[in-house]
Amino acid sequence: MQNYDFIFIYEHKVRELENICLMKYELDRRGYKTKIMYLYDAENAMIPSPVYHTRVLCTMACYDDHTLYSHAREFIEFEKVIDLQWENIVYTKDEERVDAYKNYRGIGKDVVHLSWGQQNVNRLLNAAHLDPKKVKLTGHVGMDFLRFPLNRYYTSRRELFEKYGLPEDKKVILFASPYYGDGLSEAYIKDMCMRFGDDWPEYYAFMCESQKTVLNWFEKACNDNPDMILVYRLHPGHPSAMASELEKRCDNFRIISGESVKQWIVACDRIYTGNSSVVVEAYFAQKMCQLLFPIPITPGFELKMIEDSKKITTYEEFARSLSATDEEFPTPKEDIEEVYLIDWNKPNYIKFADMAEEVLQDDYYKLSKSRIKSYKKAFSRGGVVDAITRIKPLYAFYRSLVDNESIKWKLIADQRKIRNENIKNLRQFEKDNAHELTNDEEIQSITERIKKAIEG
Repeated sequence: MQNYDFIFIYEHKVRELENICLMKYELDRRGYKTKIMYLYDAENAMIPSPVYHTRVLCTMACYDDHTLYSHAREFIEFEKVIDLQWENIVYTKDEERVDAYKNYRGIGKDVVHLSWGQQNVNRLLNAAHLDPKKVKLTGHVGMDFLRFPLNRYYTSRRELFEKYGLPEDKKVILFASPYYGDGLSEAYIKDMCMRFGDDWPEYYAFMCESQKTVLNWFEKACNDNPDMILVYRLHPGHPSAMASELEKRCDNFRIISGESVKQWIVACDRIYTGNSSVVVEAYFAQKMCQLLFPIPITPGFELKMIEDSKKITTYEEFARSLSATDEEFPTPKEDIEEVYLIDWNKPNYIKFADMAEEVLQDDYYKLSKSRIKSYKKAFSRGGVVDAITRIKPLYAFYRSLVDNESIKWKLIADQRKIRNENIKNLRQFEKDNAHELTNDEEIQSITERIKKAIEG
C-alpha cells in the first residue's frame, strides 16, 4: 500500500492541472507527501482493492455518493475529503434551489468544500445547508497565476505562437467557447436534464444557435481582416463540428485546445467569451474581454456574475470592438468580487495550503468508517466475487483462474467476459481522452516552472 497525505484527482487537464500543481508545490514545500491522478485512469479503475491510502482525498467535485465513488473506486482508501469544486459557479436558477444537483446530497454533505467567493459560501450555507465549518473560503488558486510573481510562470508570446504555428506579428484574438459543442448524445442530454432540470435542452439549443451565429461572425471577420488570427478554444471535453468546418475554410481561424486558458489570455491581444467565468480570468490578467450574446439566453441559465454585464449582441458591435481602444470592462468590479475573493496581500494557494493543513490535522473533518462503508455499499458487486476480493491470497488465486483462458467453468467464464468488456470500454475511453492524461515527468516540469516563478 502506498501512503500519502494528499491525493488530488483531476478531470480536465487544461482546467485543473496547473492549479493542482501549485497546490502540490506548496504542500510538498511544507513537507507533505502528495500525488496527482487522472479521474478516468483505466489501470486504477479496474483494481478491486486498495493500493493507495491517503489521509485527505482532494476531488474534482463531490456532489453525491456516485461522484465520490467515481474518484476513489476501490483503489483508494481515504480518511477525509476536500471537494475542490472546480465548478464553483452555478446557474442562476440553482442559487437558491435546495434540490439542485450541485447543492449536494449523501456523502457530499459530509465533506469539506472549497469556495472561491462569498456568493458560493452563501449558496452552500443557505441552499445546500452544509456545516459552516466545512465550507472554506480560499479564493480561486488559478487566479494566483495572473499576479506577481506567478505571472512569470507562463510561456512568452513568442514561444507559444512558435509552438502552435501562429505568426507573432499578427493580431491574435482568443475566443474561449462557453458552448457544449454541437453533437451531444441523447444520453448526455438526458443526464443533464436530471441534474439541471427539464429545461436544459432549451439551454443547449441556445448554445448551439449562439455558436452557429458567432461562427458566422468569425468567418466574416476573418475574411475582412486577413492580418488577424482568431484562436477558437473549445469548451473542455466538447468538440464542435461547426468550428472544425470553419477551420477548413479559413486559414486565419484556428482551433487550439492545448495549454490553459490563462496562458492564452496573457498572450493574445483581445479576449472574447460568452456565458463563462473566463471574463474573470481576463479581469485578473488586466486584459479586455467582451461577452458575445447574439441571442437572448434561456431564462435561469445566465451566470449571476454577468447579469449586469454589457454584452455584444450584433455583428456590427463585434466588428467595431476588434479595433476599439477605449472600451470599458463589461463586468462591474463589485460583481466579480462577490464571486471571487480578491486579496492582494495573501495568495490563494497559501490560503488553500493553510486550510488543507487544518483539515489534515483536525479529526473533526474525518469521515467515520461506517460512513465510508455505507456510501460504498451501493456500488458493491455483492456475492461471491465481492467476498473473494477482500481476501488477498484467495483473490490472487481467483485472478489466476480468470486469466487462464483454458478454464471454461461458467462462473469463471462469466467473470472473464465482464472483466474483458470493462477493460475494453475503459481502454477506449482512455484512448479517446488521451489528451487528458498526465505523467510524473509533466507534473515535475510544471512544478519546477512554478518554483522558478515563485522563488526566482
